[in-house]
Amino acid sequence: MLRSFFGIPALCIALIAEFALIVQLVAETGINLSTNMWVLAHLLASILAAIATASVMQTLVPGKRPSLILLFASMGFFMPFIGAVGTWLAVTFGAIMANGRHQENIFWQYTSNADLPFAAPIDRPIPKLDSRGFIEQLMFDKKTDELYNKVAATRHIRDSQSAPLLKTAIGHDNERIRLVAYQMLDKKINRLNREIQRLESDARLASGAGKSNIHLQIANNYWELLTIEEDEPVAREELLSKAENHAAQSLATAPSNVNAQFLLGQIFLKQNETEKANCAFKRSIELGISKDKALPYMAEAAFARRDFNLLRSTLKAIDPAYRAYPPFSNVIEFWA
Repeated sequence: MLRSFFGIPALCIALIAEFALIVQLVAETGINLSTNMWVLAHLLASILAAIATASVMQTLVPGKRPSLILLFASMGFFMPFIGAVGTWLAVTFGAIMANGRHQENIFWQYTSNADLPFAAPIDRPIPKLDSRGFIEQLMFDKKTDELYNKVAATRHIRDSQSAPLLKTAIGHDNERIRLVAYQMLDKKINRLNREIQRLESDARLASGAGKSNIHLQIANNYWELLTIEEDEPVAREELLSKAENHAAQSLATAPSNVNAQFLLGQIFLKQNETEKANCAFKRSIELGISKDKALPYMAEAAFARRDFNLLRSTLKAIDPAYRAYPPFSNVIEFWA
């Protein structure tokens, strides 16, 4: 309020001074000012009008005051009187209209401290959370704007996790959701293919452990592509074959590469080569990978062979701390 008490009278004084200078310039008056004096008086009046306008608009126009004052003063100086009046009217009107139409979602909200423990923040409404999975929301939820934003946000999720969501979104009834899901999947595929081409060029120049790690990265990229194109039988077989080839090249260069050995076991499991997969997982455990990471895959291989006794014994060998978490705990409860 104090800014308005200063700004409005100061703006009136500046406009009166500007008007007097214009009258003195175009009409014969009793006051004779030299050119330098007239320009100096006009400059001071323009600066005063700019400061007053910026002060009046303090709550309407955010931003740094010095740059705003410089803009207003320049407009007032190079357009005597008209510049000061036009700036005040135009910018004030524009700011009022913009603030009236402005809409935003408040993502951060200040509230009083809550009573601990486990108390909701004071004076803040508690939203009802949607406990359904994202795929279920895509299938049954009708709030298309929210679903569109969630689909767009999957760009921050790893390809192997986001691919099933985007593939489900491609079949949605809403055209915007289908289009953004298709575009994001296409970008992921193109990015992975470009990365594979770059790594293959690097592999030809590398040697030793570096060459082994590059081949492992290529195999991982083919594995990521598999999560996107697994529904296509021809693409599935080709991607698995290429992933296996590069994982094998990684091991040929560095036989102790534990990550390549573990990935090779996963590839064999996808190809339904359960014996080879079991051998690869056992070898990865020998090379130092955690037993609790490899044993669930070995149990899956035993299930694929219908060797249920081996399945039970494998599940029982997993650390109880890992066996306690659902949905794995439900599998353990049933089989072990």
